[in-house]
Amino acid sequence: MTTTQTERTRGRFVLIGCGDAKTDQPVAARDLYTSSYFVVKRSYAEAAVQWARTADRRANSGGILSAEHGILLPRQTVAPYDTTIEDLRGDPIEGETHYRLPSGERAKSQLDRWALRVHSSLADWLRRPYAADQQESPCRELVVLAGSDYVDPLRKRGIFDGRPTAIRTGRETHTALPPKATVRFPFQERDFDGMFDQMNWLSDRTEELEATAKPARRTELSAFDGGFERESATWQTDHSDVDVEETEQAGLDAFESVPERFLATRQTSLTTDGEEE
Repeated sequence: MTTTQTERTRGRFVLIGCGDAKTDQPVAARDLYTSSYFVVKRSYAEAAVQWARTADRRANSGGILSAEHGILLPRQTVAPYDTTIEDLRGDPIEGETHYRLPSGERAKSQLDRWALRVHSSLADWLRRPYAADQQESPCRELVVLAGSDYVDPLRKRGIFDGRPTAIRTGRETHTALPPKATVRFPFQERDFDGMFDQMNWLSDRTEELEATAKPARRTELSAFDGGFERESATWQTDHSDVDVEETEQAGLDAFESVPERFLATRQTSLTTDGEEE
């Protein structure tokens, strides 16, 4: 991945909508939904989070928006279910509830309760996606790829707003997003002509991301935790069979025909009268 591409995608997290078609047995969440539409969204998400470098971090840089579970992580084992957003609309919460939405309004319906679950899951996921003792979240951008039937109820209830206080009550609230994170909703922001237009756009974006992230001929090494990019030596790029993706250094014995100027020279010390020892 080039330096420009790394800078453009670093800190990007992706939340994709679930799907109706599912397997008939418990599997990892990334494999539960079987429609072509979901697979295209998943491919984009996996390409967009390659900045996270390690497999574990990449897996935790994407999430799935579910009507049954709120937010699922890709490797989380889940049983098939039939709950949809429509099942939650107009279904009141039984008894008195003391839960309040980020807007300050009292939660009254199952849809409100689902929105609160998403709010809590977002906070747990984005603030410490890799380690429980992580001091600062790497999330700088959240891309939400879901239909308006899922996104609109969440936006209406202020789930993505990140407000430090409730608008109506002035009461301090727990914000779901890290302080420096922004949110994008490509499906709602762009003028798509239906699902297939969305799929074509996602496929094109995925190809662009994958093309710039191929490790076979890397021209730089990067370290996520250190937050820097470094140009590799010219002799590294001439040996595509050497994997520099997972290491910051490679010994010279890993390369054939290394130019003599890159070999270590004999070290000498001088005596006090200027003669070599």
